[in-house]
Amino acid sequence: MRTILKPRALGPFWSLLLFSTLATAESVRPQLPADVTMNKNAGRGSYLFVTLRMEGDENLLFLVDTGSPITLFAKSLAPKLGNRLGTVRLRTLYGNQEGGVYTAPKLYLENIQLLTGTNIFTDNFTMQSLIAHRSIKGILGMDCLRHYCIQLDFDAEKIRFLAPDTVNAALLGKAFPVTFPWGGIPFIHHTGLLAGEGTNLLIDTGCHIDGFVEKGAIKGHYLGWWYWLFGKRLPACLWDDQTYTHLLVRRSGSLNLMGLRFLARHLVTLDFPEQTMYLKRTRISPLDKENKKATAK
Repeated sequence: MRTILKPRALGPFWSLLLFSTLATAESVRPQLPADVTMNKNAGRGSYLFVTLRMEGDENLLFLVDTGSPITLFAKSLAPKLGNRLGTVRLRTLYGNQEGGVYTAPKLYLENIQLLTGTNIFTDNFTMQSLIAHRSIKGILGMDCLRHYCIQLDFDAEKIRFLAPDTVNAALLGKAFPVTFPWGGIPFIHHTGLLAGEGTNLLIDTGCHIDGFVEKGAIKGHYLGWWYWLFGKRLPACLWDDQTYTHLLVRRSGSLNLMGLRFLARHLVTLDFPEQTMYLKRTRISPLDKENKKATAK
């Protein structure tokens, strides 16, 4: 879920806040959480979640979103976040909202404190909660994720936080250099999901379908709410010289992105400190299609 920040009523404090929130992680070696069991519907039409908690607080369901440069909390949690520092305008795929700015609380995965930016923001997650059929309390963004090498193993249903000395690139599939040109969110320079010329392709685990393609890649008009939420069905595409089938994509003005449903066809290793993504393809069709075939048998 791509998120764009627009400052409001923060004055010169904003530039310092944004810099500290999106600070890079080159010299930071964080303590790593143990493996996390992946929610079973991750990549099967839903989002990827982890259960986090604030210090001394209850468990909170967070969406793991590489398409968001920032970590966000539900507005309902604002009373627990201390003094409000200011207001921002948040522009997301699901509309524009006003959010508050707060000092980042300590955030834990199991008993391990995660590295985050110095500030967090608040938003509503009505549309995401509707799609997921779960009440989402936050979005874990790149201000946290870029400190870690994270492996998404959809076959084993595990999220792994890998130490640098355990990353064996030879076993992880093809390497793609990652850049962070816009506010700290990760891109690879590659063709879009419907081929074409080389482009900046966003790696977006917060997109529950296969991805977005730029205007003109899909012919015709798809204006209904079903298309807006769930995408256009395509029988096949060729990406990185390999065929993939049964895609769900949305058309956008100029944005190309790779969503979770497409990523779930691979063993995915997001080595953000080393600015590399590894993809090892494990299937041609999406996970939800495999499940339907298994049920039919």
